[in-house]
Amino acid sequence: MAYLRNRPSHGKEIYYILCIFVVVLITLSTIWGPGGYLELRKAKQDLENQHNRVEALKKTNEDRMRSIQALRSDPETLERHAREKGYGKGDEIVQQLPEAD
Repeated sequence: MAYLRNRPSHGKEIYYILCIFVVVLITLSTIWGPGGYLELRKAKQDLENQHNRVEALKKTNEDRMRSIQALRSDPETLERHAREKGYGKGDEIVQQLPEAD
């Protein structure tokens, strides 16, 4: 008889089960649901990828700006670049040979 008196009622058992179910449901929702942990991790990875891409583009841009500045200020660099493109001075004859295979 003592066991039956200390036992919670069916209503309380159902209430506890329902509370546990709600807590588990909320936990699963925060992990897999919209705006959950997995989406947050994916967004952080995308942000990191974009940051790396921006840094690479900045470096490329700086290299090109240095190249432009060198072409503007250094006549030797300008002449070398022009010769690579196939140009020559006014009294020069430029012969272009086909590349060897």
